[in-house]
This record gives sequence, structure tokens and C-alpha cells, in this order.
Amino acid sequence: MKRHLFTILLLVVSCSVFGEQPKHSHMDRGETRSQTFQVNKGGTLEVSVSSGDLYVAPWEKSEVSVKAEGIDSDEVENLKMTQAGNNVRVSFHPEWGSRHLRFTFNIPVDYNTDLHTSGGDIHMEGTFRGVIQGSTSGGDIRLGDVDGRVDMSTSGGDIIAGKVTGPLSLRTSGGDIQMSDSSGDVDVSTSGGSINIGNVGKTLSARTAGGDIVIGNVGGQATISTAGGGIRVGKVTGSVTMKTAGGDIELRGGSGLIRAKTAGGDMDLKDLTGSVEGSTAGGDIAAELRPSGTGRSRLSSSGGDVVLYIPANAKANIDALIDILGLKQKDAYDISSDFKPATYEKKRDEKEIHATFNLNGGGETIELETVNGNIEVRQLRDK
Repeated sequence: MKRHLFTILLLVVSCSVFGEQPKHSHMDRGETRSQTFQVNKGGTLEVSVSSGDLYVAPWEKSEVSVKAEGIDSDEVENLKMTQAGNNVRVSFHPEWGSRHLRFTFNIPVDYNTDLHTSGGDIHMEGTFRGVIQGSTSGGDIRLGDVDGRVDMSTSGGDIIAGKVTGPLSLRTSGGDIQMSDSSGDVDVSTSGGSINIGNVGKTLSARTAGGDIVIGNVGGQATISTAGGGIRVGKVTGSVTMKTAGGDIELRGGSGLIRAKTAGGDMDLKDLTGSVEGSTAGGDIAAELRPSGTGRSRLSSSGGDVVLYIPANAKANIDALIDILGLKQKDAYDISSDFKPATYEKKRDEKEIHATFNLNGGGETIELETVNGNIEVRQLRDK
């Protein structure tokens, strides 16, 4: 009986201690510190914090406003907000770590940033004019429109950006990259996500180890690669290199040397002027080519059909070859064309079909080759 009374008493005491907890006070949520600095355009907001999200917005004032929220009272002394000339510096590196904080900044439109956080997101909403750079070790990055240079990186999140007029560099080790148009050079890379970019005014370099790549039109050279997805690109003014280990390749136009390679997909290359080198280990190839007369082209597949569309007035020497593997495949494949071949051989014993075409007296060399597939040479008609 005494044991039961002791148990009841213990439950009552426990309820009174743990059942009704007092509401968190403002101090329990951390303290807020704020400060405003008078500046001129062209300065830089320099931020270095060990933990916290960074929120930056532009305004028309010649001031930099800083607000830090959620700081423990015994860590306030580690928060430094200072001004050196036209630059504002904010740092927070407590000795024993800290809870997750929030830093909010308002800066002039014509102001630069150098933002670094070891454990949070970076959000920049609005339109900025200047140099925008920063990094985070564990969060997402969101950028508005920038009239200037951009250099941002994250080790563990996605990156989304608006329109950028200057050179752009975006890097992430574990997320997607998405941005609107850019009128400058663009360099983007991710180790574990997809890339989706609008039009690019100048050169483009886009790399991912694990996703699809979708690009608009490119005004200069383009180098695009993925180890695990498809590639889709608009028109490119300049040479193009596209590589994927596991997807389709689609190009809407190119005017230089086009290099395309996939280990596991189809290839659709439209409106090419110049020369092309395209190969796939496991898909079909379709290419529209207007030879420039200064290069050499080759399209090859190890397991699909190859179709070349070429204008009737093009000057070219076309060499088409089908290798046939397997006894039952001898009559399954052929070379067909809208143009009369100069030569045509079907070597059953050697298991190959070979044809050549001399268009308009000959010219640029174009090689077409496939294994266990058909080859077609068709007239490219104006749409």
C-alpha cells in the first residue's frame, strides 16, 4: 500500500514539474542586435558567420542596416559589426558554437557583397548592381537579378538565380542549379543535381555528375557535360561540346564545330552549319547539316540508326558503312538515300554494307557508320 502511495505521489510531482512549462521568454529565443551605417555606393558588405541564414535586400538609402536575431546572451560579445571606410563588416564566431541564427541586411542598390556562412541559407531578393559573391557550407542560395558579376557557391544545397548581366559562376556539391537569362559568360557546376538555364549571351560551361542539363540559346562557345542525364540545348553561336554517360542529346542549332557523345541515348541535332562529330553507344542519330566546306564530319552509332539531312546543293563526299553482327541479321539493314550513290556494295560474307555519295562534284567529307542499324541520307528542305 505504501509503495502505491509513493508511486501516485511521484506521478503528481512529475506532472507539476513537467506538465506545465513556462512560455519561452524573449531571452530564451535569443537576443536581437541591430545597427545602421552611413555608406556610399561601391562599398562592400563583408559577412563571416559560423551559423545562420543571411537575408539581403536592396534599398535606395545610402545606408547599410544590420540585424542579428537569436543570439544567446552570453555570446553577444562575439558579434562584431564595424565599418572600415566604405565597407561594413559583420562577423560572428562564438567559441562553443551557437543556435541557428538569422541575419538581415539592407544595402544600397549599388553595393557589393562578400557573404560567408558555415551553416545556413543565403537569400538575396530584389535587383542588385555590383559584385555579388558568397558561399555557404550547408544551405541553399537564392539570388534576384544582378547587374554585375556573380560568384556564389554552396557545399550542400540548391542555387536559384534571376537575370545576370555580368560574368557568372555558380557551384554546388549537392543540389540543382536554376537561373534565368545571362548576357555574360556563365560557368556552373554541380556534383549531384540538374542544371536549368535560360539564354546565355556569351560562353557557357555547364557540368553535373548526376542530372539533366537544359540550356536556352548560347551566344558563344559551349561546353556541357553530365555523367547521368540528358542534354537539351537551344541554338549555339560557336563551337559546342556535349557529353553524357547516360541520356539523350538534343541541339536546336549550331554554327561551329559540334562535338556530341553519349554512351546510352539518342541524338537529335538540328540546323547545324559547319561540321559535326557525333557518337552514341546505344541509340539513334539524326542530324541536319549544312557543310561549310572547311571541316570534316562523322556520325557513328554502335547500336542504332543514323539519319543525315543535307541540302541538295551541298558539296560533300559522303561515306556510309553498316557493320552487321550475327548470322540472322544479313538482310535486316540497308543504306537508303534521296541522292544517287556513287558506289554501293552489300558484302554478305564480310557482313557489311558500304555506299559513297559525291554531291555536286564533292567537297567536305562526311562519314556515317553504325552497327546493326540503318543509314539514311535525306535531302534537307527549307521549312
